[in-house]
Amino acid sequence: MILGPSLGHIGDIIGTRPWVWFIISFLLGCSSLTSLYLNPPSRNLAFEAGYTTPNAPSIREIKAQKDFFTGGKEGNPWYAALFIEPRDKSRSVHTGREFNELKQFYNKVKNVPIRYEKSLDRNITYYDLCGSTCDLNNLLFTTESLSFFGLSYPVTSLLMYKSNIGKHFYEVETTEDGTLKSAKVAMLVFMAFYQTKETKSDLSLYEVVVQKIVDEFNGDQNNSVTITLHSEKGMSIAVSSGMEHAFKYLGVGVALSALVLFGVLLFFSKIFCQFTLCRIVLLWLVAIFVPVFSFTSALFIYNVLGYSITPLTIFTPFLALIHGYSTVIMLTHTWLSDTELRRDSPNEHLLEVFATCMPSLVVTASPAIAFIICIVYPIANYAAAAFLIGLIMSFVLLFSMFLFSPAMLIICPAVNFSPIPTTSNVVYTRTKPILRKIEQARDWYCHYVYNSSFVKFFAIFGILALLIVPLYIGFTSVEANLDYRQLLRRDSPKSYGVHLMNDVVWPTWFSIMFFVNKPPTFSNPNQYSRFKSMMSEIERIPNKLPSDTDMVWINDFCRHTNSQPSDDALNMTQFKGFIEDTIYKSWKDGVKFEFGENATEPVITNMLHIASFRGTTSLAAKAKLFEKGRIVTNKYPEFETTLFDTEIGFADIIVQVPPVITVIPLVSFVLMFIISAIIIGNLSVALLNFLFVFLLYSSTIGFISLFGIAVNPFNAAFFLVIAALTPNFTTHFCYYYQQAMRINSKAEKSNRLNEMLRKCFFPCISTVACWLAVFLPSLFCDVDIFQSVAVTNVTFCCVGVALAFFVQVFLNMLPDMFTGTHWFCST
Repeated sequence: MILGPSLGHIGDIIGTRPWVWFIISFLLGCSSLTSLYLNPPSRNLAFEAGYTTPNAPSIREIKAQKDFFTGGKEGNPWYAALFIEPRDKSRSVHTGREFNELKQFYNKVKNVPIRYEKSLDRNITYYDLCGSTCDLNNLLFTTESLSFFGLSYPVTSLLMYKSNIGKHFYEVETTEDGTLKSAKVAMLVFMAFYQTKETKSDLSLYEVVVQKIVDEFNGDQNNSVTITLHSEKGMSIAVSSGMEHAFKYLGVGVALSALVLFGVLLFFSKIFCQFTLCRIVLLWLVAIFVPVFSFTSALFIYNVLGYSITPLTIFTPFLALIHGYSTVIMLTHTWLSDTELRRDSPNEHLLEVFATCMPSLVVTASPAIAFIICIVYPIANYAAAAFLIGLIMSFVLLFSMFLFSPAMLIICPAVNFSPIPTTSNVVYTRTKPILRKIEQARDWYCHYVYNSSFVKFFAIFGILALLIVPLYIGFTSVEANLDYRQLLRRDSPKSYGVHLMNDVVWPTWFSIMFFVNKPPTFSNPNQYSRFKSMMSEIERIPNKLPSDTDMVWINDFCRHTNSQPSDDALNMTQFKGFIEDTIYKSWKDGVKFEFGENATEPVITNMLHIASFRGTTSLAAKAKLFEKGRIVTNKYPEFETTLFDTEIGFADIIVQVPPVITVIPLVSFVLMFIISAIIIGNLSVALLNFLFVFLLYSSTIGFISLFGIAVNPFNAAFFLVIAALTPNFTTHFCYYYQQAMRINSKAEKSNRLNEMLRKCFFPCISTVACWLAVFLPSLFCDVDIFQSVAVTNVTFCCVGVALAFFVQVFLNMLPDMFTGTHWFCST
């Protein structure tokens, strides 16, 4: 309780000159708001950088892919895919009219004008943008034109050549000899690398042009196929639409929480008979300014230090809202509940209010220090989000003290001071009727909790249930994953493209590129043997498709030279004839080589091996597969082999989310425990509070995993927010229980429970009501990612209320020697 007198002195200073402090705080809040209006922070809403540690494997792997296809130049990849399905579901897309329409449409969109370029005096087309990746799908059409006796699946033989068509056809049926009988889905892939904003703009415009052609094509009922475009631009627009839709629900939640706050102030006015309606409205408006000014002031500092708005910061305004409401509710309740005690002046009353409740509010705000310290966390954007959270919590406390408190004194002065009642009869004659009933109910409750064995058993059983069911079972099933459909509205047309990619393509045929950045000398038996060992271990990765489905130049080279990949060495003197062959010259895009002067053998400087897998059903499954591939390639460091897939960066982001929502909250809880042990003044009570805070946070994560909600970067930001707010559920109960003993060292446990509930029951339950109101409308939002956040919030509040009850029982169950006035053990 050491902070009580010091904080009380601050209250006295504020209460002496309330107008001065109110005006200064209001002007500071307005100046931060004005500064942000004039110089808004930059926005970086892409997940391209700052979401993994600097040494994450995907950073090197993405760079290796760029270097391979751009010759070492800086370049960013761009991808799109066309899915083609027969309009008549009994037909197949791999033959007849359906395939002809597929081919014609592909040729049309590759040559469609994108825009007119004056400097070239001609139209720009896809061929001006795709570079070395223009002909990714051409082998399919060559294979079809030369396959007079049908296509074999997944690999088709053309005389001595083999063509991999498995990556193009899905939902297939084959005959007993492997001939492709039917394919319900075909996929064509587009790929490019851009170095300039102009090229990026052209590719985005190309997506728009193709989408328009797709819509026109699908609108013609005479066409035998339907086409779906899955692309970056279209997904971006759909995600933005989903976000706009979700923010409408969040806006309703903010308005609802403000109405709940008004209802709380109105309720306080009824039970304490202090406010007029005009005063309630004025105090309500000032209370709303607290979270607004707290957030804008924190964002101002965040902006000055050069940080950007990212998807991880979208929930931070709600932290300011909830934590701000929690603080002002506690201050208002303390101000009103003690107005009938003897005071010499309003500033002395504010002194007592600060001395009574402000130490507890400091403990609940103490995680701010840890979040600010976490600016050193190795993942940049999470560190920045934690820093912003810490700033918000700090400013909430400051504006509550220097803006709301003087306003409370000005708007609702406690002017009718009277002597402290000396008998219980006097107390009840002066008590308001509603408050008298509340006190009677509280007396009964405290007596029941103090004496009932059933309550104690129920609390112990409840804690064990939380430990076993959500914490143990839930934590063993918690998964880091993200389905892109969660970011879209359920009726979004782009959801179908994601479905085709996630539920059709990935489980059937998922290819990983292995870039061998230092290939062996293939004519050297020792080096080639090591390389074959690496390839053999890749083949043993679970769910690997047969090796003949892989795309690697070695297989075609051996066919060309009538040798076997399993030979001790390769006759590289025939490589020049192989790479110049009409069929195999396309491998120039998949293998980089040099011929020295008068050399008959090439030096292979870089090469690509595309390995195929089945059964990949999610981004989490991709991440696990990448990790298995890395384990293999790390055994052969001499080849400097790197993996690549379009999702490899995001897979690493997913993998690194669980440590974020573990480490940063744990640091905040430990620091809160240290500060609470000092302020509460009793180690046992502070330790009990720490354990319940930790249990609340971890049980919430465990529960949502039981509901099938996975951890991802979006709700990870929300987990940081609830970690910051977790101490609000139990800290006030622990603090006021211990404070009752400091006030009256001979107080019995039932009396301590009574005093504790008198001071914090209504503020805590009112805060939960505001809390639930913020995200309650989002339960009806049809964007899954926000609906899951709303479910998490409801779960968190329900578990928090249960633990708030359990902590009261456990405080009552602790031996007197551990909850006495001494720091550790009282005799």
